Amino acid sequence: MNRRAILIGLAAVGGAILLGWLLTGGGRTLTRRSDVIPADALPTPTPAPEQSIVLLFVGSDGYLHPELRSVPLPEEVDERVRVVMRELLLGSTAKLHPVVPYPAEVNAVFIDEFGRAFIDLTTPPDRLEGSHIELMLVYGVVDSVLLNCPELWAVQVLFGGNEIPTLTGHLDLSRPLVLNKRFIAAS
Repeated sequence: MNRRAILIGLAAVGGAILLGWLLTGGGRTLTRRSDVIPADALPTPTPAPEQSIVLLFVGSDGYLHPELRSVPLPEEVDERVRVVMRELLLGSTAKLHPVVPYPAEVNAVFIDEFGRAFIDLTTPPDRLEGSHIELMLVYGVVDSVLLNCPELWAVQVLFGGNEIPTLTGHLDLSRPLVLNKRFIAAS
């Protein structure tokens, strides 16, 4: 035999041995009783610390009014945005009007490297009308997020996964928006 044939044969035998070892669990079984960790021995996750957040809801005067709420707030900014949006969509505890005037959910949250948040809300079931509804919805979301996430500087609201030019024809939603305190009621 030549040297090449011997090397090919040895490689084939080595490969077969390695494959057999891997298929048998690498020399140990994974179902042994000693491999099972009892549930009470698993570490319990540490909940995020409770912090106060500011949520904005619409008052009877047509302005956004702040409402403080204490919630567990995670460190990750995208998760904080999700918490703020979840609480905002739950509505006010002080009988203020919701900023999103239809049953909505957050489909996705994305934070880019420039400090901009992109929040995808479910599409309104019916066409919304009026500049006031558009302003309260958009700035209720944008300002609530930016007041609670100081590392962000702008928010773009998407609907149904789509960037739309406007919701009711009065506000440019094709780009991220910055904090706008003009619609927040004076204290």
